[in-house]
Amino acid sequence: MTFLTEKMFVLFAILTLGAGLGQLSWRGISLGSAGVLFVALIVGHFGGSVPKEVMDLGLLLFVYAVGLTAGPSFFRTFRRRGMQYVVIAAATVVSGALLTALAALTLHLPAALAAGLYAGALTCTPALAAALDVLQRMLPESAALASVGYGVAYPFSMIGMVLLVQFLPRLLRRPVKMEEQKWLEEKTREDPGLAARQFIVSNPNCEGRSVAEIHPRRLAQVNLSRIKHGEQVTAVLPETILHLGDVVMAVGAPEELDKLRLVLGEETWARMDVNAEVMNADVDVLDASLTGKTLAQMRVWEQFTLVITRIRRQGLEIAPNGSVTLEMGDNIRVVGEKNAVQAFARRAQGSPRKASETSMLPYLAGLLAGIGLGLIPIPLGNGVSVKLGMAGGAFLTSLLVGHFGKIGPFRLYVPLGAKNLSRELGLMLFLAGAGANAGAHLMDVLQDRGWILLLTGAVITVFSALTGLWVMMRFYRMNLLSAMGALTASMTNPPALAAASNQTETDLPAIAYASAYPVALIFKILLAQALVEILLRLQI
Repeated sequence: MTFLTEKMFVLFAILTLGAGLGQLSWRGISLGSAGVLFVALIVGHFGGSVPKEVMDLGLLLFVYAVGLTAGPSFFRTFRRRGMQYVVIAAATVVSGALLTALAALTLHLPAALAAGLYAGALTCTPALAAALDVLQRMLPESAALASVGYGVAYPFSMIGMVLLVQFLPRLLRRPVKMEEQKWLEEKTREDPGLAARQFIVSNPNCEGRSVAEIHPRRLAQVNLSRIKHGEQVTAVLPETILHLGDVVMAVGAPEELDKLRLVLGEETWARMDVNAEVMNADVDVLDASLTGKTLAQMRVWEQFTLVITRIRRQGLEIAPNGSVTLEMGDNIRVVGEKNAVQAFARRAQGSPRKASETSMLPYLAGLLAGIGLGLIPIPLGNGVSVKLGMAGGAFLTSLLVGHFGKIGPFRLYVPLGAKNLSRELGLMLFLAGAGANAGAHLMDVLQDRGWILLLTGAVITVFSALTGLWVMMRFYRMNLLSAMGALTASMTNPPALAAASNQTETDLPAIAYASAYPVALIFKILLAQALVEILLRLQI
């Protein structure tokens, strides 16, 4: 019994050596997780192997974590720029398919081999599965050639895209920090977040009336947090009485705060010294009893005698109103009497240990639903059907779960550390399996078919990627970080996404990846099948 036959030893040797290789840096550029792929190729060439189930599990964990991270921002981004991502994905995928068809006709490649090259060059296993499905029906004896083509093109595409993403900021002379700053400025213009302003009560209609009677939210989506009457500063409650000359602090979006002048009076910069008995605090909501209900149902004023002025959820700021629901992991700012705020903080945060616990039931239920979705055949007519594949189904499900934050009655909470571990470990497991399997056959295929196949696959990869990149930069003038995310999604290349994400502190590559990935995946599945049928007819 040798070390190479002990699969668990081989697996963790690949992971350990690959992680070490990925940490090596040259002029600020490193392989990151892709170091695992290089080590796996070598180990696979010398006979080491990784069970396919381990590779599939890794891919599932990776795409699920990416979807959960991007879910809260995905639908908002796609509503604004959905067609843009459709065009980018289509340009990348269709250009690759056209070049593959041209290469097949010029080099007299069998249809099955060409379809495999296409799926491998664009790193899309579901596309390979779709092509195999058509071949099994139309020409079953040539189906194995599709896997050969996939195995030849896949390693270069996987590695090449990782290296391209690493070098892209330097090739385009667009530093990552500068792109981050541009995005933050654009984000501020599109969604300026919440601000705090002070208004002096000068409207005679407010004199002697309570906040509940005036009900400023009928005109502006703002929250009144504090009021200064004379020299006394207190928290604003529904029964608080307003008087002319009072100074009121309000929190809301800038355009909503502007409306408040009509209700209260002009904005003022008068000092509002904080009463020692009135405080504000940022509190993480980790107690399940406070989630799943709207603020109106919770009756925050009455039950806790404090005001919620801001809600931060996965990088987004939300203006609190009665219809907003608190979610597990929300960070909220509360204002009120010191004792009330401290009591609420203890209640909301619950046990400190909950901050690091994942809600395993909805987490696993989402994975199960995603796997099931990927296995459902989608009929396209004429006896043709496609499947999204387990990874595609898990990714789409995770976007929905990440957006809604629950599955049925079960609310999902996954700490940031757990998401990062799932993403990194999942990707490394996938790369270990993919690299070992490709390494076992790569040299044999190259010796048998010649290096022309490897070159053809490489040209398809480069041409597709450059076409997509050209569209993004020429027509949409995209932020580089968004472009890297959309490009790696169009190539359905998880390691390249990891390489892009490792270069920035923002989630911008993951958000763009999530927006383009579903479109690219569906296009590739359809085009892989179309390639087989068209080439078989042309080559008869």
